[in-house]
Amino acid sequence: MFTKSTKILFIYIIIICSTSCGLLKENNGEIKYKTTDFDSHPQPNSPTYLKLQDWLVHPEQNDQPPFLEKNNGLMKADVFFIVPTLFTDRKNINWNSDIYDEEFTNILMNSSIKYQSTAWLDSGNLYSPNYRQAHFRVFDEYRWENGGEKAYNLAYEDIKRSFEIYLKHYNHGKPIIIAGHSQGSGHAIRLLSDFFDGKELKSKLIAAYLPGTKVTQDDFFDLQLMNNPEETGGFVTWNTFKILKNDQKFNFTIDKEWLVDALCSNPITWDTKKNSDFSNHKGLLFLNGKIFSNALRIYNIENGVFLKTPKIGLFKTLLISTLKDYHKADINLFWEDIRQNSVLRVKSYFKNLAE
Repeated sequence: MFTKSTKILFIYIIIICSTSCGLLKENNGEIKYKTTDFDSHPQPNSPTYLKLQDWLVHPEQNDQPPFLEKNNGLMKADVFFIVPTLFTDRKNINWNSDIYDEEFTNILMNSSIKYQSTAWLDSGNLYSPNYRQAHFRVFDEYRWENGGEKAYNLAYEDIKRSFEIYLKHYNHGKPIIIAGHSQGSGHAIRLLSDFFDGKELKSKLIAAYLPGTKVTQDDFFDLQLMNNPEETGGFVTWNTFKILKNDQKFNFTIDKEWLVDALCSNPITWDTKKNSDFSNHKGLLFLNGKIFSNALRIYNIENGVFLKTPKIGLFKTLLISTLKDYHKADINLFWEDIRQNSVLRVKSYFKNLAE
């Protein structure tokens, strides 16, 4: 028999899950989108990033929400975080989001920024550009050549411009963590290639965290997959999957066949181990803002990280047991592991610098 407080919590979680801007939603089937011709359809206004309003997160913003109160710009390192695809409205015919759309900006702030980017908040000053992200439909193969690639490139143009402005006006020589998720990680790969890989700025790279996309060694000339929790100057990457009895019938956001030659890190031990124990897990971030440690174990790593339903108490475990696609939880599942590891890598970077 549920107590009154338990019932209230249940209602609260259901509301969050239904309004969490896609962070825990999934779809198993073909989605029909309205669309239009890319070249003939006007694009949203281009941001310059010279104004603070063009940034989702910037240490100099005066109106940051409470969960970003630590972001005061006083840390010795910076974090440049790129949000994932949350522009998914199937009735919206635009190819790219409008960064001056206040409603969509609030969606980004109360989902990806609040539940993902904050994993790096103890590591450095957080910057996150509001960019004209490509609509989710661009990842359908038959739409890629019919406007999708152009929309994706337009999104990266914003990321590149924002990073150039960041380097020129705000970085002041500090070392950098590059992080993102999904489309954000995809753009981060290109950013790393353009600014760090085989270039002088590589000496300023603490680490790149690239979950939710495909990374192969062919993507980089000089940057390497890091296999030590204190290693710096390289990248880590993973895609998370739930172990299902018959997953052939399920349409995952990230296709396992697409990841055949993908690199994959262990986001709990940060080394070459192909599994982990519950005791190794530092903690997942739940939608109520609480951290649950020792909640999951990695059963196998083979181009992806394979888990069973996390153990976070009977009630919450039952609530999330219906989720089959763990793509949107690539960061949340390992939120505390990422937080502690990124802090460790920053310390390691400065220790190596002093030696």
